[in-house]
Amino acid sequence: MEQKLDILLVDDDPIDLVFFGRAANQTRLNIRLQTLTAGQQAIDYLEAKGGYNDRSKYPLPDLIVLDLKMPEVNGFDFLAWRKASPLFSSIPVIIFTGSNEPDDIKRIFELGANKHIVKPTDLEDWEKVVRNAWDLGMEGTAFIRAQGIGAGINR
Repeated sequence: MEQKLDILLVDDDPIDLVFFGRAANQTRLNIRLQTLTAGQQAIDYLEAKGGYNDRSKYPLPDLIVLDLKMPEVNGFDFLAWRKASPLFSSIPVIIFTGSNEPDDIKRIFELGANKHIVKPTDLEDWEKVVRNAWDLGMEGTAFIRAQGIGAGINR
């Protein structure tokens, strides 16, 4: 059985969404990519609220890739919400941002992020970002999948 990874990408920059999606396709890895443009949308998605209540269309992700600097509910706000949630705190999160500020990096890890990746400036590096996300996602879900945990969740 081929491994599959459900990634939820949350970024308010449409260009970054396109570049990540293209890179995911180029890797030929079995990635199901869902994209959102706001932190509140990500919370609604995870809680299956509103238009996101159909888990066959909007499965729980194996990994969240999250921009830090977004309007309204930003990456810090999302991480704080996730950290307080017993249901969603175990989903690994990669902070994917243009910020390399030491205070930001310290804060994201305090809030429970698993990894920090600076957005690439070269198109060739986007595929490396996707492969890095794949590796973290596979590491995080290997035990769960091996144990059959979550088998009742539509994936």
